Amino acid sequence: MTNLEIQQKIQSTAAVKKEFIAIKPLQTEPHDVPAYEGNAFPGMCCQIGEALEGGKTFHTTVKAHFCTGGALATGLIPTPTPEQALGIIKYHLNLTNDYRDLETAETYYRKKERLIPPVGQKNTVTQIGPFKDIADPDVVLIFCTPGAADLISRAYTFSTGKPITGFGGNGGCPFLIQYPYTTGNPSFSYSDVAWRKYVGLAEEELTLSFPYRCLEPIVDVIEEVAGRYRKYGEPPEE
Repeated sequence: MTNLEIQQKIQSTAAVKKEFIAIKPLQTEPHDVPAYEGNAFPGMCCQIGEALEGGKTFHTTVKAHFCTGGALATGLIPTPTPEQALGIIKYHLNLTNDYRDLETAETYYRKKERLIPPVGQKNTVTQIGPFKDIADPDVVLIFCTPGAADLISRAYTFSTGKPITGFGGNGGCPFLIQYPYTTGNPSFSYSDVAWRKYVGLAEEELTLSFPYRCLEPIVDVIEEVAGRYRKYGEPPEE
């Protein structure tokens, strides 16, 4: 199946309205894909929102990012040393006041660091765009309602026997890009204020994130699972 056929089958069965967005970190710059123009504030969430709204595919470097979350999640910058991490924590705390104090911010960062493996390779650019336009991406983002997420997740678990990990906290890139990219496992999150605002999520939407190879088990069974899902709790037909 083509990427478009995969998307359309999941969309039509689970009533997902928005385009799927693909993320593909690359070690070399693709000459057939235009570079992102301008500076993204706060970062990759803004670029994802632009790809979603405008339907464009582009590649981006760390220079185009104000926030380092997406750059770190796709290997554009290396994992910071403890000293560098402390400086980043202090900078963001002063800028956004997202935590009660520095100790709380450090606690959150260390716990998140233990949950999500670091990116193991250095990449030069990250390609972002509609799923239908990017061959063999690393991560595919699906923006949908909790009901649609439940159906898609059930189809994945039906095929694989694996649960999907969900995350809450500050940020979207670590949970929805770095985690599936480094572990090869899907995730979901309601994310945070920046991701929700700049991606353009409605109040009733959250984000599912799948490594590309994890979509095939879903497509193979989603119609069958949907049929059972909609008749859940009803007496069996005679």
